[in-house]
Amino acid sequence: MSRIIEEVYVWRLPVRLYHWINALCIVLLLASGFFIANPYLSEPYGEATWFHQMSWFRYLHFATAFVFIANFLFRMYWALFGGDKYARFGGFRPWSPKWWGKPFREQISSYLFLRRDEPNYIGHNPVAALAHFAFIFCGSLFMIATGLAMYGENNPGGFTDTWFGWMIPLFGSSYNLHIVHHSAAWIFPFYVIVHLYAVFRHDIVDRTSVTSSIITGYKHEVEEEPSLD
Repeated sequence: MSRIIEEVYVWRLPVRLYHWINALCIVLLLASGFFIANPYLSEPYGEATWFHQMSWFRYLHFATAFVFIANFLFRMYWALFGGDKYARFGGFRPWSPKWWGKPFREQISSYLFLRRDEPNYIGHNPVAALAHFAFIFCGSLFMIATGLAMYGENNPGGFTDTWFGWMIPLFGSSYNLHIVHHSAAWIFPFYVIVHLYAVFRHDIVDRTSVTSSIITGYKHEVEEEPSLD
């Protein structure tokens, strides 16, 4: 048995709003992007605007992408300048050998069920912080840059074409960039599955209310009560 000894306010409202807006944007971007690549709701009659479906999906993809970008920029601002110690980049130092030390190895072992006890962190544990940086920060940056490069093709010489159009010759052609952008998008469903596994596992193993914390903002600090047996 275990009991709650403290409730800690970890995720402030701006972070929680960012999380859910980001989650919704990722779902809409994946659904619309996969449709653009392969129109699974329409028969391939050869016309690009069957009942305007393709135009609507492209509009949804572009509109959601700009919300995604704005939300991403807000999160970067909050991480750098927000008064929220659990949401800032201050403690994230993967270039330091200490980062890959005992805490990181213990958390990996816990996720792989190689140890029984669960390391307890108020904010992100080292493995979660590294995963968020690699998939959400770096992955989002890559998808934003490649997406804006392709979007700039609609207006040659415009803002997005001027600032991001260099990516097209970098990858060899517009077609190659489309392929890379589409292929990289598959990373996000994989990340979501791993993320949900980790979140639900924390709730089951250490009962710190990780799942509900992204709604309420509060995590539970618990301790095991001695057995009466």
